[in-house]
Amino acid sequence: MILADTNVVSEFMRDTPAPAVFSWASTIAPGDLTMSVITVQEIEYGLRRLAHGRHRFALEERWNQLVDSYGDMIATYDIEAARAAAEILVHAERAGHPMGLADVQIAGICVARGYELATRNVRDFETVANTITITNPF
Repeated sequence: MILADTNVVSEFMRDTPAPAVFSWASTIAPGDLTMSVITVQEIEYGLRRLAHGRHRFALEERWNQLVDSYGDMIATYDIEAARAAAEILVHAERAGHPMGLADVQIAGICVARGYELATRNVRDFETVANTITITNPF
């Protein structure tokens, strides 16, 4: 299973997604790609910050279609992911590469479930690169 980071999911919402991301996604079987509740929060927050209007409405429509398509496959942040995230935080701090909360929670989900991570921000996850497989579809 591949967990798409927020930057990958948001790319799917663009009028014209980056060709590399579109091509990469087309090689993945339905059901082998998911997102996390952390991404749901980040995108919902971003949408709510936009001014009401056509642009926001169009993005909300695309977003709702994406959420519906993932359905019950959206990965949750549970006790196993929280424990993995705590370990990642300690390791990252000791390595001198602290991580943001959303990134560490996403990494914790991947570690706890054995998921691969697809992200544009590979550098943000360098402290877990030896623990999970990281792909940059861009």
